[in-house]
Amino acid sequence: MKPLRPFPLPIQVGTDICQISRVYGILRGPRRARFLDRILTPEELAQSDGRLRADAAQVQPAPRSDAPPTARDGDGSGFQGEGESRGPLWASAAFLAGRFAAKEAAIKAHPHRNLTFHDVVIERAPAGARLQRLGSGPPVLRIKAGEGETEDSSALISISHDGDYATAVCIAHDPSRGPAGDR
Repeated sequence: MKPLRPFPLPIQVGTDICQISRVYGILRGPRRARFLDRILTPEELAQSDGRLRADAAQVQPAPRSDAPPTARDGDGSGFQGEGESRGPLWASAAFLAGRFAAKEAAIKAHPHRNLTFHDVVIERAPAGARLQRLGSGPPVLRIKAGEGETEDSSALISISHDGDYATAVCIAHDPSRGPAGDR
């Protein structure tokens, strides 16, 4: 076998997936405030994003069912509890599942740092920074400056939702790797 050539760029990739119905269950229960405080930074909590304002009290109780809100009906035609699960609290759960996955991906893409959820801030791109095709623009990932650093750093992030899952990928610079020739 030939020798293995090192990857030529000093980057790291992180990815994560989060089940929306799991976050939905947390938001409906007594751990809601603790979950929000654990995952989101004070800056993120201060944003006036309506997806963070949906309250479990706004949701009408669904008919009692042993199946989770995402379980398929017997004939596969739809979801049980679909009307309830697609309301404002479901939108909040989808948003937060995406944020959770993005922060986990960022932590995985920065193995040279001991990041926590509060070291990672997900912001909107500044107005006019890029063409905003869909109105909201892509999220921007800010990694708060660590000990001995003078500036926050950024990383590339992509968040996607499909069905009951949110997934995210983060691409970040890893200064500890250096160029391929330096290893």
